Amino acid sequence: MQLRDFFETIEAPKLTAHLMPMDDTLSNQIVYGLDESWNTEEVKNFDIAIIGVADDKNAPHNQGCREAAAAIRNSLAALRKTSGKLSVIDLGNIKGLTLNDRYFALGEVIQILVSLGVRALIVGGGQDYVLPITKALGKSESDLLLTMIDAKLDFCTNGSDFSAHTYLSELGKQCNQTIFELNNLGAQKYLIGESQEQEMIKLGWETVRLRELRGENMTNAEPFCRDADLISFDVGAVEQSYMPYSTSININGFTGFEACQLAWFAGAGATAKAFCMHEYNPIVDKTGKGAMLCAEIIWHFFEAISQHTREIPSESSQLYKISVVHLHDFDVHIRFYSNRVNKRWWIEVPWKNEVKLLACNKKDFLRAQSGELPDKWWKFYKEST
Repeated sequence: MQLRDFFETIEAPKLTAHLMPMDDTLSNQIVYGLDESWNTEEVKNFDIAIIGVADDKNAPHNQGCREAAAAIRNSLAALRKTSGKLSVIDLGNIKGLTLNDRYFALGEVIQILVSLGVRALIVGGGQDYVLPITKALGKSESDLLLTMIDAKLDFCTNGSDFSAHTYLSELGKQCNQTIFELNNLGAQKYLIGESQEQEMIKLGWETVRLRELRGENMTNAEPFCRDADLISFDVGAVEQSYMPYSTSININGFTGFEACQLAWFAGAGATAKAFCMHEYNPIVDKTGKGAMLCAEIIWHFFEAISQHTREIPSESSQLYKISVVHLHDFDVHIRFYSNRVNKRWWIEVPWKNEVKLLACNKKDFLRAQSGELPDKWWKFYKEST
């Protein structure tokens, strides 16, 4: 099958009110739909492929998020084109007669895009679609790093069927062998059950609470986004005054500015293969400001990629300083890399019979210097022994 066989046809959004000249907009930078004369291989000429999910069958209490892809597309098209060179194609909405058909089609598309070296932007629908995306990524990558941006932990309760509210349970069952690290950013403790929190601990996954990422602590989120193969953004993680998105009410959350920062961190990372924007419901959002914020979040993801800020440290490069800290109490040496220019940090962690280089904060280095084992190093040491 050709890539176009998995998609409904799409036309460029019709912009009725222009914020700027058309030539300056993203709509002038995005190719809408696959030309009939193209074969699948020609998609490798693009940096990003947009995939719409017009489905809400497995999104309980959020019927209407199937309309999100169209609403966000319209808002995105009106924004300014990226500062750096970036080629984007909107493939259209994934098609299929049944829900399982759409899951299968999306998985196949993700595998194709990965093989071509093209990043995927998945827009619309519920977070249940994270499961087929992760399964597809796991077929080409054995140690996946996943970052979920969500106020809740979507684990199964009381034997509930698979849905956007229980997808983490299925990730744990079906994909845990291929998941190296999973982090949930922005969790709000009063929205999480104790059993759900314990399930995260049992799986070796990390929950980072909202309070740890607010204000000047926002940079704590950057390493989690920098390393991620997949970033899934549940818009319910955003404060509802910025994002009237769903039939449920969530008063607290990230501000619109902070949400855009998270997307920038994701775009500036070295490994992101897919970025998802799920759960927005235009039917609930009569103002349309949620669609615009979703578009602005995506714009920051695009802009960061266009700046070519992605990097993987190298011992041979003079750009990086290597610092070795010996912890006498534990008789271990821990190596850190730091970029002399942008001040990013990495830490070597033990993993099975090898060593992995993971993004970290300077505070991890300072903690090691003071004689304490950094949490990230200790976590993987325990799992690899």
